[in-house]
Amino acid sequence: MLQSIRFLPRLVLLGLAALLLGTASGRAEEFPPDPVFTQIVANRDAYGRVVFIFGDSVVMLCSLTEVDFSAIKENANDHAYMVSAMAELMRDQEKPKGKGTDPLWPMHSLASSMNFQFAAAGLLDTPDGGDTVPAARLVAAYGGALGQPFPKEVEARAAKLTALAKDGVIRDGDVVILEDAGFHGQDPDAYEANWLALGRAVLENVGAAVILCDMFDAIPDGSIMGVPAEAFRFEALFPSKVPEGKRSHNQALRAAAAKLAALPDSKGKVTLLDLRPRMDAFKAALTAELGGEAIMPEGIHPSPWGVAFMGREYLRAAGLAPQLTNPAPYVDMLAVNAGRLSQPSRPATADKARPFIEAWIVP
Repeated sequence: MLQSIRFLPRLVLLGLAALLLGTASGRAEEFPPDPVFTQIVANRDAYGRVVFIFGDSVVMLCSLTEVDFSAIKENANDHAYMVSAMAELMRDQEKPKGKGTDPLWPMHSLASSMNFQFAAAGLLDTPDGGDTVPAARLVAAYGGALGQPFPKEVEARAAKLTALAKDGVIRDGDVVILEDAGFHGQDPDAYEANWLALGRAVLENVGAAVILCDMFDAIPDGSIMGVPAEAFRFEALFPSKVPEGKRSHNQALRAAAAKLAALPDSKGKVTLLDLRPRMDAFKAALTAELGGEAIMPEGIHPSPWGVAFMGREYLRAAGLAPQLTNPAPYVDMLAVNAGRLSQPSRPATADKARPFIEAWIVP
């Protein structure tokens, strides 16, 4: 969600909060699985290893152009409406750009950017620019929301993860990425319990590799819909039952990851990706070398630059980088379109961007 502001910046933040806070009944519906996930569920035997991505809009899609939210600004205080309308508007903004008509279309989501690289390495075929993947030796797919930070929604999503594992959709050797950003609930103890439920749903039922990551953010000062900015900051400290009396939501996630890694009945493996410090280093390098931005102005969503960097880190954490034997098409796509990888866009020539991409983006 971009601060492409054809109306007041505050309104964009209001809409952002509505999308991220949401309502318990509508949140999961606004992060539907992508078409490739649906194809995998329908015909799992046509696919080898799968990278399943579960989380919120940070990993669901990546806006390639600035979005004009003015058509829905009159309803900014209607949370339920804004959750639906803004998510739908962002998706509709991308649809006309699909099926190869936009050279940056492979970057419209984290899963799509991975599949572009898998295709270049001969691991999958996608006949229509990424909308379908009929079969693959290795494929990535977005599977929907996790329900964080709402315990009842997390319970429902954990049950779905359990069913996917028991039904043989998530299989031994698969990779399961679990992500959360935005409003974190301001309760690190509950947040840790949520992650334990989600992780156990996978690890106790299938020998998959589960990747958790601490979360980056660059939230502006102030409040969002009356909620303090700290409610979106993952390093902010909140009361907790730990001996120190306070901890951050990133600390809670790290504690959950350690407990999941020590499960006596685990069938899989847990990897904790320290994404926040890595993203901080990438942000600094990108700004210094190319004048680009890795995160959108609202401080939560990554730009296409940020999505490309996240993809590298996830692929490395999953041990998949050695299989990506033909990076040239991916480097070429990003280098030629480097000026569009920031939102709002920033001038960047292909010649200058190429060595940076090779150093910071190629897995």
